Amino acid sequence: MLKWIRKFDLKKAGICSVVIGIINICVHICVILSIIPYTWVNGGLTESLEAARQISASSIIMTIINILISLVASGIIPVRFHPFWGIVLSAFLIITLPFSFWGILQQFMGTTFEKCVMSLVTILGFCADTRIAFEKRW
Repeated sequence: MLKWIRKFDLKKAGICSVVIGIINICVHICVILSIIPYTWVNGGLTESLEAARQISASSIIMTIINILISLVASGIIPVRFHPFWGIVLSAFLIITLPFSFWGILQQFMGTTFEKCVMSLVTILGFCADTRIAFEKRW
């Protein structure tokens, strides 16, 4: 299976991961600005707009961190580091994959918006992140 995953171009997977992150940020900005109702996200369980804004703000920060990791890990931004850090980066990415898979399951259990739109975004992001995670760096 790893051979099949590695057939995909690493830089394209990185670009896909960045684009998915930007879409995610745009959705959260729309929630913060009340363009998208806060009841459409977070499974519709958020109690108030203020709580949804706090969740969206933290999600934006985490997504920006994910974008930076994707840019470095996919080689779009070339960074030279010791092979030990390549192992640490790969381990981090592999360890976080189950959380991404859990995110897919949560999207399918959420609101109609999450089921129809965000589930596709999350699946594409999971595929790109899987490709990046299983790159040989050492």
